[in-house]
Amino acid sequence: MKTPFLIRVIRAAAGLVLGVGLVFGLRAAPAADFTVEAPASGQKFRLANARGKFVALHFLLKTECPVCLRHTRDYSKRAGELPDVVQVFLKPDSAEEILKWTGKLGEDAAKQPVIYRDPEAALAKQFQIPDGYQFHGQTVHYPALVLLNPAGEEVFRHVGKNNGDRLGFDALVEKVTALRAQIPAAAVAPVHCNLGEGQLALKGFDPVAYFEGGQAAEGRPQFTATHRGVTYRFASAAHRDRFLAAPEKFAPAYGGWCATAMAKGEKVEIDPANFKVTGGRLFLFYKGLWGNARKDWDKDEPGLTAKADTHWRKLAAE
Repeated sequence: MKTPFLIRVIRAAAGLVLGVGLVFGLRAAPAADFTVEAPASGQKFRLANARGKFVALHFLLKTECPVCLRHTRDYSKRAGELPDVVQVFLKPDSAEEILKWTGKLGEDAAKQPVIYRDPEAALAKQFQIPDGYQFHGQTVHYPALVLLNPAGEEVFRHVGKNNGDRLGFDALVEKVTALRAQIPAAAVAPVHCNLGEGQLALKGFDPVAYFEGGQAAEGRPQFTATHRGVTYRFASAAHRDRFLAAPEKFAPAYGGWCATAMAKGEKVEIDPANFKVTGGRLFLFYKGLWGNARKDWDKDEPGLTAKADTHWRKLAAE
């Protein structure tokens, strides 16, 4: 039975509106729990098990879709830049079709991203992804990305107006960075932070310079700002003003303690010149007589980030 023309027009219009970046139908409560399975490996993803992290649900198109392949490759290759975001790729095809499609990703089996099956697009319907898109002779839902916060609440979605309208990875990094600043745990008491005399953070180094100049730069006493009881110095008035406009964006992870040590639940001093910016977060590391902690961090950044985040949240709650 054919879908009435007016209904198809309304559905298409919804996709067009969402495609230009408007947020629609965001959930005030956590999304209902669900479980999906990957035909290739039998691996299962359950939403409840991902609480404490962001979850990006990628609703890929049914049938053959080269753009979906490129989108999946790009995100899976750069996923390590957002270690606190679980990337979940979903296709509504049959198990056999997904296995065939996955083989076209061009990666070794061990490195291939996990593609989960969304039978009859049930999860897409649960999240109210608009359908009515005509693609390869079929009527399917529009391509979409839905982002859930660590509490499981929907905080952002992008629904493309056509197959080529996808949210780029850099745009997701920007969105997650902004959302992290809204997580209450960020309001940790100064007593837990790595501070010097006068509650000075980063041993007086400029937090903005790490992001905008890609280098460690000492701040100057005449350019200071205080945020949540912590004092920061800056190399210029312009950097100070940028910090004040979005302080959580530039504040160091784990209160300025060594990130590698925090993965063990320990507070260890840092060398302010030994740093790394990943996924919009500033990580600092010890460097001295006992070695360079960043080298250990780089061996398993996603895993160590998850451990450090867990320890820091517990510490922040004390």
